[in-house]
Amino acid sequence: MTAVYGHRGARGLFPENTLPGFIYAANLGLAGIEMDVVISKDNKVVVSHEPWMNPKTCTKPNHSKVGFLRRKNLYRMNYADIKLYDCGLRGNSGFTKQKKIAAYKPLLSEVVEQVEKALHHAKHPLPIYIIEIKSNWITDNKLHPPPEEFVRLVLDEIKPFGINERILIQSFDMRPLDIIHKINPGIMLGMLVRSPRFIRRRMKALSFTPHTCGTYYKLTSERWVKRIHSLGMKSLVWTENEKSDMLNHLKMGVDGIITDYPEMALEVVKELI
Repeated sequence: MTAVYGHRGARGLFPENTLPGFIYAANLGLAGIEMDVVISKDNKVVVSHEPWMNPKTCTKPNHSKVGFLRRKNLYRMNYADIKLYDCGLRGNSGFTKQKKIAAYKPLLSEVVEQVEKALHHAKHPLPIYIIEIKSNWITDNKLHPPPEEFVRLVLDEIKPFGINERILIQSFDMRPLDIIHKINPGIMLGMLVRSPRFIRRRMKALSFTPHTCGTYYKLTSERWVKRIHSLGMKSLVWTENEKSDMLNHLKMGVDGIITDYPEMALEVVKELI
């Protein structure tokens, strides 16, 4: 059965990359939840899509809006200061059903701890954590540390939980994937590409074949799903939010759907069983 993963928790209904969204998504009984991580000035692994405060959704501690020209680089902020910003009360204009609730950018360790705790007495299986490392060689030492340090901080963060078999680390940057494969080959790794046309190029930068290949749903055809499978990887599509698209890709044989509306995706998957 095709796996369903909650994108940034469940962005369609809850503020993205926040504890309420992750706990909601986990309680649906999903295969896993997806999130992004960046690094703070004091080397904390922060769950955030952008390495800055998003001016569209975040509010300063004094309740004023974050300016577009002064977005606050998280790599230049200590986590104690990052946590004071609210990134949920304003909502998200792109997701009209998203709840407007107080929410801060949590630590990766906090997300895992709270989700595991929430599901401790539940009947749902424990989820896979899809962790996207947000790095690029152009922004090394500007928006994040170099890949070796970035990887070390992330691995140190999840090590105490002993859940390597439920971790999938993915990235558009092949450098951290290759580093992790060499120092901790037991962790699942995923290559991200916007267009499947770049798969071959990305694989040449790796010394191994990733477990998964995540592609943008609009550019994912049956031909590319078969190609990904022939290369020895599972096919994940992101970020799929319409039932018709989900049905099409399920029929193509994708292995996983990453979506802002995981409850909807679960219903679509059940329709085809």
